[in-house]
Amino acid sequence: MTNFANILVAYPLDQEFTYAFTEEQQIKIGSIVLVSFRSKKYLGVVRSIGKTTNVDLNKIKSIADVSNYTLPQKILKFLDWIASYNLIFKGQVLKMILPKSDTYFLLKDEVETNIEQAVANQLELNATQNKAKVEIEAIIQDNDYSTILLDGMPGSGKTEVYFQLIEKNIANKKQSLIMFPEVSLTNEFINRIEKRFGYSPDIWHSKITPSKKKKIIHRILSGDTKILVGTRSALFLPYKNLGMVVVDEEHDSSYKQEEKGIYNARDMSVVRASIEKFTVVLVSATPSLETIYNINQKKYFHIRLENKFSKTPEPKIQIIDMKKSKLKKNNWVSEELKKIIKSRLSKKEQSLLFINKRGYAPMIICKSCGHKFTCKNCSSYLVEHLKDKKLLCHHCGYKLGSFKIKCQSCNNEDDSFVDYGAGIEKIYNEIARDFPTAQICLFSSDHIKSNDDLNDKVEKIFNNKFDIIIGTQLITKGYHFPNLTCVGVVDADMTLRGGDLRASEKTYQMLYQVAGRAGRGNIAGDVYLQTYFPENETIKDLTKMDREQFYKKELKIRMNANLPPVSKMAAIIVSGSNISEVQQVCLRLSQSMPKIDNVDFYGPAPAPLSRLKGKHRLRFLIHEKKGRKIQKIIQHWLAKVPRSSTVLITTDIDPHNFT
Repeated sequence: MTNFANILVAYPLDQEFTYAFTEEQQIKIGSIVLVSFRSKKYLGVVRSIGKTTNVDLNKIKSIADVSNYTLPQKILKFLDWIASYNLIFKGQVLKMILPKSDTYFLLKDEVETNIEQAVANQLELNATQNKAKVEIEAIIQDNDYSTILLDGMPGSGKTEVYFQLIEKNIANKKQSLIMFPEVSLTNEFINRIEKRFGYSPDIWHSKITPSKKKKIIHRILSGDTKILVGTRSALFLPYKNLGMVVVDEEHDSSYKQEEKGIYNARDMSVVRASIEKFTVVLVSATPSLETIYNINQKKYFHIRLENKFSKTPEPKIQIIDMKKSKLKKNNWVSEELKKIIKSRLSKKEQSLLFINKRGYAPMIICKSCGHKFTCKNCSSYLVEHLKDKKLLCHHCGYKLGSFKIKCQSCNNEDDSFVDYGAGIEKIYNEIARDFPTAQICLFSSDHIKSNDDLNDKVEKIFNNKFDIIIGTQLITKGYHFPNLTCVGVVDADMTLRGGDLRASEKTYQMLYQVAGRAGRGNIAGDVYLQTYFPENETIKDLTKMDREQFYKKELKIRMNANLPPVSKMAAIIVSGSNISEVQQVCLRLSQSMPKIDNVDFYGPAPAPLSRLKGKHRLRFLIHEKKGRKIQKIIQHWLAKVPRSSTVLITTDIDPHNFT
């Protein structure tokens, strides 16, 4: 008699495969194993076990190796839920839980002991913070699991409140995860944790080396990890005893994974909490509309910090009407704003200029024929970068030398090209010309090449080594610069353009976060918005700092139009190298499109990026107005259409991008 196990392999498939094992291997449900699959070795997890004598053993492969560790039933339930909700392969989800190398799991008894805990340095909470902490602790005590929004303006002290919650979680022998939107973790925050708790947290993101990841995986599985700070992928790691997840800047779109298994890590953290029975704390000064809606529906709890931690008043937000401001040629910053910057320089105070455009110019146009330089792989314009002397695609990385280029259309190469629009480098040139003695810092992903470089710049800004900072959205990530008293937004209208249903929400969140960089020290701050649309409702709500009014109006608009979060939407993206093959699959999908009451189907139409990394992309949108499970509708629809080996059909539940 031979033992057999049905194994889910960490490979993009739903199917389980049968392997043989011996009694000595001590296989059980949840065991992490190494198996041969399609001529390679892959990790897998045992889903069920059986015995049989009616099998040709020559056709059944044996389990190659087995780990000391197993995945608990709750993690397997989480895996199934993620795959079912997001309509992605179970094996793809397993790849997130068991990332990369098999050696992470199969090396035995290689556990790195934790750093000895020193004396924790607990800060004393003010009355508002302490009230919030007590209210959250009461919610945790009264509920098996809960999702809590910790809401407060920039500088209100949200971090220390959740630090105290984490401290209690650790005292209860539980692990804590602090999630951040992207790789923008600074030494300042890590040092703050070390000082606060007396030991270093583990850190997890895409740039951590494989050898370091191996050690962290073992520490997570063994329970040695007490606090892990990471990006969205950290949510799926196989924690031994996860007891709390903090989702910092919960509104940030970087929590949405857009390829290789599309999901929203913020929403999936709530699911994991409901399965494993722990608390999720969503943290933001500008919560997502989905979170506000869930609070209104009594699904989430809402705890608010009403005041700033310091006594410094909120920054004043003022509008600079660009229709009245006469810009000089090749200028993008108004004279009014430059006078204000000059005044701050005379007081030895720092100023920040914000423009959410990387590079020098967003578009290059041939004067001879009017052709706009585009990427050869994507339906996007090439962005001019003076620093690297390149025209660069921000989606696939395709490059052209920006010097000695010739027109892609008419082959003109006599340098008669014009750059259109302004990016961060163009603003830098203008400010460097007008303020020649000022120390200026460029703060964007193109000008920060490593975490060490990021930490160095943050430290120099903090220590007043720069007079003027020119930054993209990276500068909004919660940094504390006490001498920064002036923020100027160069193009406040930028994200209001186009047909994105979330345009107003994204603009408000981004500008509110930028405004929150001013006046975080002992000196009051001011914020100036350069805009061509001063009467826009979003801009007006921002100047009043009336956040509640904005959310109330925006939710009403969504409710009247029956748009998310009131209803459900999903996107079906059909992609392939051959446009005619993509169109043929779309035709078959159109012909089999179901007719269901209160469900609208749109498309096919070009996706927001109709060509990406060499693939042509068409998209269908499904709008389910009653909030029913949209996944069953999609599964039933797609099952009618034969799959093509050269055309990929991807599902995006709750899509974020509409432009």
